[in-house]
Amino acid sequence: MIQLGTALKCLAPPFHRCLVISDPQTNGGHVVLVRLTTDDGTWPDRDCVLTARDWDELEHDSTVAYSTCKFGKAVDSLERSIQDGVFQEIARPSDAVLRRVIAAGHTAAGMPRGAKRFLAQF
Repeated sequence: MIQLGTALKCLAPPFHRCLVISDPQTNGGHVVLVRLTTDDGTWPDRDCVLTARDWDELEHDSTVAYSTCKFGKAVDSLERSIQDGVFQEIARPSDAVLRRVIAAGHTAAGMPRGAKRFLAQF
C-alpha cells in the first residue's frame, strides 16, 4: 500500500530511487513523489543531498529532485506500476532521513507550490 515513506526503485535505467513524502491516507489520496538522482554538482535542486550512509538503498551521493516531483491522486496508478514491474518497492529510509527530505521540500524553491500543500507534517 502506498503511504508516507513508501520507497521505490525504478526498474529501468538509470534506476532512480523515489520517495512518497505525503500522507495519502490523511490528505484525500494525494501523493507527492520525489526522485533521487546522482549528485554530480550540476543538478539545480541542492536542498537535500543524501548519501549511502543516510539510506543504504543509495549507491552514491544523490540529490532530491524536488523540481521534477510528481503529485496528485496517484495511489492506484503507483500500485499498478509496481504490479506491472515499472517500480519495485524497496526499504524506506529512516524516519530521521524522511523528516529531512520533507523539511527541505517545504522550503525548496524548485518544489511546486501545489505539491507543497500536500507534504506530510512529519
